[in-house]
Amino acid sequence: MGSGQVRHEAAADVDGARRFLHGLRTQGSRSRETAAQACKAALAAVAAWLVAATAFGIGQPYLAAWVALVMVRPTVHWSLLTALRQVAAVLLGVGIAAAATALPGKALALGAAVVTAVLASQWPRLDDQGLYVPFTALIMVALDAVGGAFILDRLLETGLGALVGLAVNVLVMPPMRLRGAGSDLRRDGEAATGALRGMAARLRDGEDPQDLDGLGERPGRALTAVRRARDSLRLNPRSGHRRHRAQVDRLDAAFAMLRNAIDATSAISGLLGPDDRPRPRSLGPAFRDRYAEALDRAADLLGGRLDAVLSGVAPPEPEPPTSRPWNAWSRGPTVRKGPSCKARSWPRCGACCAL
Repeated sequence: MGSGQVRHEAAADVDGARRFLHGLRTQGSRSRETAAQACKAALAAVAAWLVAATAFGIGQPYLAAWVALVMVRPTVHWSLLTALRQVAAVLLGVGIAAAATALPGKALALGAAVVTAVLASQWPRLDDQGLYVPFTALIMVALDAVGGAFILDRLLETGLGALVGLAVNVLVMPPMRLRGAGSDLRRDGEAATGALRGMAARLRDGEDPQDLDGLGERPGRALTAVRRARDSLRLNPRSGHRRHRAQVDRLDAAFAMLRNAIDATSAISGLLGPDDRPRPRSLGPAFRDRYAEALDRAADLLGGRLDAVLSGVAPPEPEPPTSRPWNAWSRGPTVRKGPSCKARSWPRCGACCAL
């Protein structure tokens, strides 16, 4: 990695931190959601430590605090799954450690426990909690702590931490990921409309389209955000309100619209650039202007409809096909020079952006 790339990545990190701090001032932003979860994780860890130490007399109950912290996940449903997986992972680790200590010699027991625990941690149902199988087995064998009292204390800490962490996540501002997903979709929509307007400006100047800078990867990230928003309603005490269900439906509709728009934008960028197509500079100025105007109108329409869908209002109607920009699709471009091609087919692909 060159020095220029290092500076670029460092600048991107600084910009990301700046956006995070700026987002803390916006209600319902992803930054606020993340900050709230961080505070809840601290609350869960402290509460689990105090309960384990005062109510059950466990000295240094680090495991209870750690498990409680891990339970504060982005959704209530995810917290419940994590609690079950965490308990299962610790139980597996304890069982493997107990079986390994029957072998002669600590080195042999340690090696056998690690190999078995690492294999067990790959069980898909444990998901990201599988790491705690070898962690538990290794600590118990290394500390010669396979006695009954130590095992019971660790199991008690694990169960206590899971219950406290789950309770905090359910009862204290149970997470709803709806606004964060909506913000992501709006940001991706701005990137798509910006790409369309950028292509329009370069087309007017007879230049090739700009690099879309990862625009095609945005639908995958947006889909993850929408799925997490839908999952945040499961088992959530705040999810009974009808407006939350309607908001998820709007997120689904906005995502479908955004995905189609980004696919069409990427297709237009490819159509304007390859060597076997007429380059923008070889097209007649009048056609370039009409095409660019249509791209600008498509960007306006996409931005307006996406904002309307996410806001729950009626989306604006597209202009009738008799308007000047859209009449351009019925005529092929005037190609001044270059190889022959099916020139009449490619401008119509731009109309996909307005659908």
